[in-house]
Amino acid sequence: MKRGAHIPLLAKVFGWLCLHLVILGLAFAGFIGWQLQLGLDSLLSGSAGERLRILGDAARNKLEGVPRSEWSAALKDLGAEKNVVVAVYDPAKPGDYPRPVPNNIMERARTSLPPGPGPGPPARRGPPPVRRGPPEDPDFPDDSRPAGFQGFEDGPPVDEDPPPANAGPRGPAETPPSQPVFLMRGSNGDGYWAGVRMVLPGAQRQPRRPELLLIRADGLDGSGMFFEFKPWLWGALAVLGLSLALWTPFVWSITGYVRRLTAATDRIAAGRFAVSLPSRGNDELGSLGNAIETMAARLDHLVTGQKRFLGDAAHELCAPLARLRTGLGILEMKLGASEQAYLSQIESDTQELATLVEEILAFSRSGNRAPKLQMVLLEPLIHEVAAREGGGTKPEIHVAADLTVVADPALLARALANLVRNARVHAGPDAHIEIMAASAGADFVELTVADNGPGVPAHELARLFEPFYRPDRSRSRDTGGSGLGLAIVRSAVEAAGGEVAAKLPAGGGFAVVLRLRKTLDEAASSG
Repeated sequence: MKRGAHIPLLAKVFGWLCLHLVILGLAFAGFIGWQLQLGLDSLLSGSAGERLRILGDAARNKLEGVPRSEWSAALKDLGAEKNVVVAVYDPAKPGDYPRPVPNNIMERARTSLPPGPGPGPPARRGPPPVRRGPPEDPDFPDDSRPAGFQGFEDGPPVDEDPPPANAGPRGPAETPPSQPVFLMRGSNGDGYWAGVRMVLPGAQRQPRRPELLLIRADGLDGSGMFFEFKPWLWGALAVLGLSLALWTPFVWSITGYVRRLTAATDRIAAGRFAVSLPSRGNDELGSLGNAIETMAARLDHLVTGQKRFLGDAAHELCAPLARLRTGLGILEMKLGASEQAYLSQIESDTQELATLVEEILAFSRSGNRAPKLQMVLLEPLIHEVAAREGGGTKPEIHVAADLTVVADPALLARALANLVRNARVHAGPDAHIEIMAASAGADFVELTVADNGPGVPAHELARLFEPFYRPDRSRSRDTGGSGLGLAIVRSAVEAAGGEVAAKLPAGGGFAVVLRLRKTLDEAASSG
């Protein structure tokens, strides 16, 4: 079955975390957008309003004492410094603004200024005006003023609210600070506009009319005047960093333990049941680790017991089998020629049984005894096995003279002998056997034994190395197979920390690939 690309669990968890944060960010952005659609004026209550107030005060200071006709030029540098358009807007002359003003902005600007000439100067606290001439009140005609009445022309004017004795000289009234009044988007997406109402300083006793400072920017940020994205960005990065800092150790511990579990199950699948996992407490992963250790111990007990039983049974069969063959030899000398045919069939069956017992013993020994690992030079070992097991077929050998592997020489020789013998038997008299060896990366050497025989069905490749498994039972009996040859090969290779696999070459035939380690320390750690 074809598998997809391997994606580590840590990468998946990190991806889900990022997706979660992105969804939260989009939800927050949607909420903010919905709020802003209700009115951008809500931003004026925060830092944006303070920045616009400061800008309005700066513009007011620049315009102090400058003729109105030169206001746009005076504010041009201030707008360029802030990367926005800044100018005083006159609702009566909207065309004087440096940029076309959308209709909704003109309407909002018109309603942002009070009608009339403005509030005028503060309440006068000086002497009342001197009235000259006759009084306007008809109750007091010129010739009928009460005795002692002094008109406004008689004597000094009276101050209705005299200043305190310690009051200083009168100066101009204090100018109120600028006030942001609106922030909105222009119709048809024509930029973002802010209005700031400011009162220009005037001479004492002169009326002052509020002016509207109109600021226009292409984006909502207004170059930092309307809305600052950087604090939000830094806040999002801080949330992401904090989330990673909190979650990474937890996820790393989980994925690390899962990697250990995967390695342990791989060892069990390869037939190496000595598994030890670190304790993880009482969570689900810890329980899984304990279950894997228990399973490995029971499998080791079962497999070892099975091999020991096979070895003991085969060993016990050797003595009666030897006596049986001795008796047949004595009987052969006493029987006549007519009975020899019956005796030869019994001897053939006895020989097959003896061969089976030998293979069972070899299989049990390959898995039960500790291997004697050492560096083995491949070329002479392969030539020796090929000469002994090839029979009338001479295998074609492609092995570098200096190529070495880590193995038990006796077990490796037995495995190669089984492979060459199987290839010769199943490929027939026209068998073409090829033995190749080459480095596979920095850690392994791949040793391949291939033939041009009929091969096996592809769905049975994975079971060929099971003890007593034969894909074609009738054919295997005819050729003398017991189903232990490839099982012995696997035991011999895995004892050296290697791996074995069967495959069907593209050009036909059958091949077995042995992956053997190059160094002793790696083989010992994996064995």
